[in-house]
Amino acid sequence: MDTLPSPFSLRPRFAVIIPACDEEACIGRVLDELSSALDPEEFVLVVGVNGSADQTAAVARAHGALVAETAARGYGYGCQSAIDLVGEFMPQVRAYIFVAGDGASDPQDIRKLIDAYEQGYALVLGARTGQPGNWRVMRFSHVIANFALALWCGVLAGRWFKDLAPLRLIDRELFEAIAPVEKKFGWTIEPQIAAARLGATICEVPARERPRLAGQQKVSGVTWRRTFSIGCRILAAGWRARLRFHRRTTAQFGGREKELVAQTQRGL
Repeated sequence: MDTLPSPFSLRPRFAVIIPACDEEACIGRVLDELSSALDPEEFVLVVGVNGSADQTAAVARAHGALVAETAARGYGYGCQSAIDLVGEFMPQVRAYIFVAGDGASDPQDIRKLIDAYEQGYALVLGARTGQPGNWRVMRFSHVIANFALALWCGVLAGRWFKDLAPLRLIDRELFEAIAPVEKKFGWTIEPQIAAARLGATICEVPARERPRLAGQQKVSGVTWRRTFSIGCRILAAGWRARLRFHRRTTAQFGGREKELVAQTQRGL
């Protein structure tokens, strides 16, 4: 009987980062679907389990993913723990692709992200709110909140955005230049503001939003009161990112952002 190669023995170009907290009931199906859609020689699946109280990590390992665990509860903590694992064992990875751990992201949309990246874009965002077919899944409060937050993000970044979507691709060098510090509700807005302030190439592609497979919603699909509370935290995180990247761009980076864009466009 042939044995499958260890993920560590492969040299993938892209790491699919899947943050997960208490997603035991659905993470296996999410990973199976991703594995069926993606070439293992090009993509490695890495689950960042954050503050989980169930068997999410064990299920993810059983379904062939690399797993990084952290006790810190927060979307960004899960993502960063997975990225740290990739950095330790797979330094050749060129970009990170972030996918929802509840099944809401459609693996077929990943090809759109890759196509845009190969055209020279360092940050590619899967925009859901511009697709009327997604509105029934996202619920009215979530659609309105995302439109408002995207508008705020655009004001701070100096560039129009349609969404703060979980499905996205970030070039590895750009991610390292951003070095995100917002590990909870600001994880999605900070890179968008930072990338725009650094002069990186950015585009949005249409993406599908699907119902979660199982478990409980933590951000979207919750009460109006919680939506408002989370929205305020994201607004504050966006403002902090704007202040941080105003200082870094003028005081530390200088021409670094142009170098990053040039390298991406040359395919380095």
